[in-house]
Amino acid sequence: MGNTNSGTSARDADIRVVIVDDDLYVRTSLARLLDRTEGIQVSATFADGLEAVASMAADPPDIALIDISMPVTDGMETTRKLRGAAPSVRILALTSVSTEQAAAGMLEAGAIGFLMKDTPVTAMVHSIRAANAGLSVLSGPATRLISTKRAEPILPDLSEVEVAILGLIAQGLTNADIAPKVFLAASTVKYHISALMMKLDASNRVALAVRATELGLR
Repeated sequence: MGNTNSGTSARDADIRVVIVDDDLYVRTSLARLLDRTEGIQVSATFADGLEAVASMAADPPDIALIDISMPVTDGMETTRKLRGAAPSVRILALTSVSTEQAAAGMLEAGAIGFLMKDTPVTAMVHSIRAANAGLSVLSGPATRLISTKRAEPILPDLSEVEVAILGLIAQGLTNADIAPKVFLAASTVKYHISALMMKLDASNRVALAVRATELGLR
């Protein structure tokens, strides 16, 4: 059953996180730990994938942590449905024991990353922040996919910050919107955008957004 409010007041600047896991202990303990972290607000927890999708379609969070193995609607199906209902939500797969095939399935379904449930809270927080900035996060069996997954467009020589900014440009965000997401001043974001235009031979933000799409960033 869903919990539409974790008990904290709305904190507009925080990264809003929803946890979907049929294990009551996991979702409540993880919610408690993450919600104590500065800059992160656990806005809801759910035991059922379909209920979670319906809620997030109406009120999309920034990040959804979705367990792979759930009854009725598993993590892959939940992820596919959520990508269709609320495409702005970035999804991190969550599991205790899994395989490369399960990791690949979640990534194919639309997850931006893959985390083991025993990931230290500090590392999980860093992963959530990275995913919120548009960066992929891999741990556990998912790391072995790097050498085996199908060929993808090769990024030019871009820094992690430039990759994150490029993905946010593709979402239509302004410099002021991008700045807090990458922990930079708006003037610094403007500098990075100018560098991106030179590196990607783009004359304006629209051209940068097109290049981001071509490179698989969003």
